[in-house]
Amino acid sequence: MAKLSKKQFMEKYGYSRSTYQRRMTMLKATPIFCDAYEMVTKKEVTIDTELYDKFRSYLAHNRLRTRKTSPEQFLNLTKGGAE
Repeated sequence: MAKLSKKQFMEKYGYSRSTYQRRMTMLKATPIFCDAYEMVTKKEVTIDTELYDKFRSYLAHNRLRTRKTSPEQFLNLTKGGAE
């Protein structure tokens, strides 16, 4: 499980400060995937990149769907290799 600091994370994904804030707000509001964000103090934040990558796949999966998949359903789909 790869964990990066906020600065390393922003560099890896090429996010601006505003994009980072927007994505973290979405991440923290999503059950299961919110565990990817760990804030020990306001200045000490780490992000689990493996779980974050699954979150990005989840967003892409639901992007054009009328009937949205829950995080639990999505993780079960990806575990079984159905999609």
